Amino acid sequence: MMSGLTRRGREARSRTTDSQAGCALAAMAASALIVLLTGCGGDDELDFSFDTRPVGTLEEVATLADRDDLNVVFILIDTLRADHMSSYGYERPTTPVMDYFAATGVRFHNHRAQSTWTKTSMASLWSSLYPQRVDVLTHRDAVSDAAIMPAEVFRENGFHTVGIWRNGWVAPNFGFRQGFDIYLTPVPRQAPDAMRSRPVAGRIDGTDIDGIFAATEFLRVNQDRPFFLYVHLMDVHQYISIEETAIFGTSFEDAYDNSILWEDQQIGEILAQLFRLDLAKKTLVFIAADHGEAFGEHGIEGHARDVHWEVTNTPWIIGFPFQLEEGVVFEDVTENVDVMPTLFDIVGFDPPEQTDGKSRLPWLLGDRAPDFPDRDISHLDRTWGKTNQDPDPVVAVRDGNYRLIHDVNDPGRDLLYDVRSDKTETRNIAAETPGILKTLRQTAQDYLSQEPAWEGGAPEIELDEMSLRQLRALGYSIEE
Repeated sequence: MMSGLTRRGREARSRTTDSQAGCALAAMAASALIVLLTGCGGDDELDFSFDTRPVGTLEEVATLADRDDLNVVFILIDTLRADHMSSYGYERPTTPVMDYFAATGVRFHNHRAQSTWTKTSMASLWSSLYPQRVDVLTHRDAVSDAAIMPAEVFRENGFHTVGIWRNGWVAPNFGFRQGFDIYLTPVPRQAPDAMRSRPVAGRIDGTDIDGIFAATEFLRVNQDRPFFLYVHLMDVHQYISIEETAIFGTSFEDAYDNSILWEDQQIGEILAQLFRLDLAKKTLVFIAADHGEAFGEHGIEGHARDVHWEVTNTPWIIGFPFQLEEGVVFEDVTENVDVMPTLFDIVGFDPPEQTDGKSRLPWLLGDRAPDFPDRDISHLDRTWGKTNQDPDPVVAVRDGNYRLIHDVNDPGRDLLYDVRSDKTETRNIAAETPGILKTLRQTAQDYLSQEPAWEGGAPEIELDEMSLRQLRALGYSIEE
């Protein structure tokens, strides 16, 4: 059990205030699933003795591949946009636990998801391939058996692989079980209406408490063998909160922030279990998201409708088996397709032969050579849930300072932004820069002309009525 907070004279290393950080860490020390972030006192000096990881440097990342006791915890927070996290500069203290681990690890400040719909995005994240190449674009598509999934790589290297998920778009029938020894959705317990605020999405039973309990029990039972644990959390997607975390207001966007604060505490419980079991010294923690959420910035609320900044801007945080005296932040653009190549490189595994992502281990070790081309891609088929309609893809291509949102069926609606000076994409400059518009359109067309990575592309599956009802409960419109 970790000790509580006392005065020790160490400066808090996050963007939150000292008292806010102290409350979050006290939450972890208290091992509580539901913790108040108020009433923790206002100590100016905090005790970080709960963090038993040795102090290290980024150079030591190169030694992790030589260890035979390393574990991996991969936490995926569904629908989390990075700019609503306090560690990413948000004015509200929504993520004190994650802030602390970013402040003692590595944070990628400008990170992009490959789609704004979970299935397409997760297929790209796991395969390290852009959506056009992995070919999982509609509600019937499944990840090909020919894909080399991360859990397969870890299992082949002697890891016990477990996935805990609550989003039906990553269910086993869509190909996401590949490589997992255990792949389960926890038995849901009905959440009180008082915990829920109205989301754009629909309602599914249970909360992430169910998943957190399963994850912490897994850690307790399997602490003596190497493991790869994937936990896919859904309470931000569902706008779940409780009275004590509903501190930011009652508007739609306030409710979203309240749910992030709630989710942050659930993540704190997983991380606290690592310390209780003395596993933190030998566990690599990755935190990421599949897509963000819109609040009317470009005329929509929710996600899975376009590929603007607010729905593709996601976090990527790495926590090491050691703590850095000062967290490291990389400002250069990264993508979800980079996440698994980086993880494989850190632990010393050969990545799959086919990949669109780049390992960022060289960055961690001091090689900051710029990307060439400096490019990222996001892709959504807007008819992903409609069987009897032709594809309606929209593709975002950023090349250097410019980002094009290309409407494939109606190029006259294309949008071009100078994201160097207009990060949130408020001013369309397509008419002013026809040369750049033409070049990026060609880049988008070249991307769309690529063949799937595997012969035959993504297989299609038939969904029974129960599966359709479960997926519609997420709030998505699916027409068979």
